[in-house]
This record gives sequence, C-alpha cells and structure tokens, in this order.
Amino acid sequence: MTDELLHHWALHELDEESVRHEGERAKLPEQRRALEARVAGERRRLEALLRRAAELQVQRRQLERDIEVLETQEKKYRAQLDSVTNQQQFEAVQHEIAGVHEKRSDRETEALTVMEAEERAAAERPVLEEALAKAVRETGVTLERLAADEARLGARLAELQSQRAATLLRIDEASRHRYERIRASRAGRAVSAIERGACGGCFRGLPPHALQEARKRDHLIVCDGCGRLLMLPPEGHAGE
Repeated sequence: MTDELLHHWALHELDEESVRHEGERAKLPEQRRALEARVAGERRRLEALLRRAAELQVQRRQLERDIEVLETQEKKYRAQLDSVTNQQQFEAVQHEIAGVHEKRSDRETEALTVMEAEERAAAERPVLEEALAKAVRETGVTLERLAADEARLGARLAELQSQRAATLLRIDEASRHRYERIRASRAGRAVSAIERGACGGCFRGLPPHALQEARKRDHLIVCDGCGRLLMLPPEGHAGE
C-alpha cells in the first residue's frame, strides 16, 4: 500500500473516532435536560401538593367559622323557645332551628371531607419530598459523571485534532483540499473502507472493475453513490 493511502487511512481512523466522540458529546446536553426535567417534575408535584394542602386548610378554616356561626344561630333560636307565646311562634322557631341545624350538619360533613383530604396530603408529602430528594441526589451524581465525560471527550477530541493536523501535512496540497472538501460535505467522513464489496459509508455495491482497482492498493477510488474516497483497509484490518 502506498504512503498516500496509508496517510488517508490514518486520517480516516482519526476522523471516525472524532465523529464517534462528537456524537457522544452532542448527546450530553439532552441528557442534562432530561435530568433537570426529572427534578423539575418532582418539584412541581411537591409544590402542587403544598398548594393543595394550603387550599384545603383555608377551606377547612372557613367551614369551621361557618359552623361556629351556625352553632351560635342555633343556640339563639333555641333560647327563643322559652319566650314564644303560641304554637305558631313555636313552630316557626323550630323551623328556623331545623334549617340552621341542617346547614351546620352539611358544613360539618364538608369539614370532615376536607380533613380527610388534608390527612391524605400530609401522608403523601414525605413521599414526594423523598422522591424530590432522591432525584436531586441522583441527578447530582449523574451530572458530575456527565461533566467528567465531557472533559474526557473534549481532551480526546483536542488530541485527535492535533494528530489529524499533523497527518494532513503528510499528503500533498491537492489531496488535502479534496479530502477536507469531501469530509465537510459527508458529516466528517471523507474516506470509507470497502466492506464486503461495498462502500462502508453508503453501502452501495462496487462494480467488479472498481474492486479490481481497489485491490491494487496504489490509489483511491471514488464511490459513485456518496462521493467518498474508497480503499481497502491496510493489511491486518477487517476488509473486503
């Protein structure tokens, strides 16, 4: 295999690794957003419960005030029974007492229902607080790992960039420009290995004469499908 092909293959391997690492790094923001969304979701659940508990408390206290007012009214009407002078007045006061008593009973039933809802909210609160705390803990640990991954990937990509800059200088200027032009238009991959008689980039099969040319290992050929530069891998690599 010629030096030119070996240099192109070296660039190919450097760029393949760079593309993989860039792909990994590109996923990090979405992973962070997913983690932050989990914490935000747990926080919203807890805040919604706390708001509901506060609303229930306000509702219960209003019902308790209503009950107190109705109790006072009922006592007032009962006290009037001692001063009635005829059956008609007695029945009228009894009617008022019954009406107030019924309202008070309804309010007491509502108050019990609200108290039960408050108890359920109180029981649910520590569960949601623990879920939030767990999400915060686990998110913190994972964010630290993602930060370490990002630093590792950044360092490796810088190394690869330095290595490919040096490798580019080993090929002539015309080939260098052609390589970079194809690489820019093909998502960072200018060279593809020929795998099982096909382009490893677009998987288009090569005609027999193209395979014959590739087996000479003395020049690059161009894929008719994607336009990438094609070559058989050097000896010792998986190939045709």
